[in-house]
Amino acid sequence: MKRPPVLLRIRVRGEEKGFGLWLPLFLLLPLGLALAIAFSPLILIAIIVLRHRRKQNRISPRRSRQLDSGARIARSSLGVLCSPRGIKTVFDVFCSMPGLRVDVRNKNEQVYISVI
Repeated sequence: MKRPPVLLRIRVRGEEKGFGLWLPLFLLLPLGLALAIAFSPLILIAIIVLRHRRKQNRISPRRSRQLDSGARIARSSLGVLCSPRGIKTVFDVFCSMPGLRVDVRNKNEQVYISVI
């Protein structure tokens, strides 16, 4: 099993000054859990609406043709993310982040982000 990332290193340099920040990612876990708890009623409502619409689409397939493709994509994406397989996929992507480096430079400025 892959291990999740431990540290996030951010370095910003400007013309005059710059700063660096080492952020242990386990400190973000309580924030993530609080957000998940705060948004859980919305997620549950979305799941109920999706299942209700799925039942309606089985009854009248003509109605599913009337929905634009953007609504279908959004509905299927939310359904996948709320499934156990979607949650596992998000966790796998999170665990694949160690080694990620983002370096954006301008003539006078630089932003460097590294996940360790």
